[in-house]
Amino acid sequence: MTATAKTRLIAVYIALSLCVTWFLLTRASANGNAKNSLTLYVFVADSHIHGHYAQLAPVWQPRIAGNWMAGRLSDAWAHNGVLTETAYQNVFGAYQAGWLLVNFALLIFLAENALFAIPLVFAGLCYSLTPPDNVTIFPWDLPSMFFWTLAFLLWQRKQYVWMLAAIIAGTAFKETVAVTAIFFFFAGMSWGRRAGYFGAAFLGCVLLKLWITEAVMGQAQLFTADSGAHSSWDALRDLVSPQANHFIWVNAGTFIVALLLPMKTAVDQGTKAVLVVFFAGLIAACVLAGTTFEFRQFLDVLPISVLYLDRTIQSWRASERGAGKVN
Repeated sequence: MTATAKTRLIAVYIALSLCVTWFLLTRASANGNAKNSLTLYVFVADSHIHGHYAQLAPVWQPRIAGNWMAGRLSDAWAHNGVLTETAYQNVFGAYQAGWLLVNFALLIFLAENALFAIPLVFAGLCYSLTPPDNVTIFPWDLPSMFFWTLAFLLWQRKQYVWMLAAIIAGTAFKETVAVTAIFFFFAGMSWGRRAGYFGAAFLGCVLLKLWITEAVMGQAQLFTADSGAHSSWDALRDLVSPQANHFIWVNAGTFIVALLLPMKTAVDQGTKAVLVVFFAGLIAACVLAGTTFEFRQFLDVLPISVLYLDRTIQSWRASERGAGKVN
């Protein structure tokens, strides 16, 4: 057995163990908490048992793919039209653990250093469970992270057609996946082809959003963000207010670290550009909609931030080895 195969087997075992842990952690959060029960409310919204999809916030309704999957799983595990609390908790935990497993599979088979990335990604996920008394987990959180990571890894491998397909498909789970189309501008091809791929992604994502909103909301809409209970000032104050549970620790700190890392290659430049656009868009959305930051919102960029960090560390080590040989 080769060293690569042995490393992958170890990574698979660690990934499975962490998925079991994630199942238990998310199962315990399935019913929501004393402050809100949005986790439960959203997960079963598209099930035939509860059927309150039309009452979801307009910003959540177009994220049909994750909602549809959660609804069908809830229906499948119901007995005589009743989804017991235990069955719901098991379905919820299995859904979250299953999506985490496919995210880990991307790292194991497409990334260079899964043994570095997997524990850090899991650590970042755990930070999304804070504060413990007000955890919210939605059906599109981990699927969106999957398509972000898939688009990034396909971009690195120059698989641009598949990357285009992944971006468009991912927007059915969450619109922010469309941001990864910026990677095309840092691809190794002519500027004409870069613009062509970006334009195709833009048009595909827009048409999909319009079709979905027409189907689920009765009218085609491109912008579906709704106003929250907070003012724009509250959102900005939440961003800059010093506190122990602050966004600077989000994704196990890897998001802020990634924003500060050097850019020595085209991959670094593309990654940094996407991270900056993502953060700027998130700030704008929270300010305009009057909503505060949630740590789960940063999960989209968790794996690519970790991979950026790993790539930088490997570069530092290579430079040290080179300097040592010269000396």
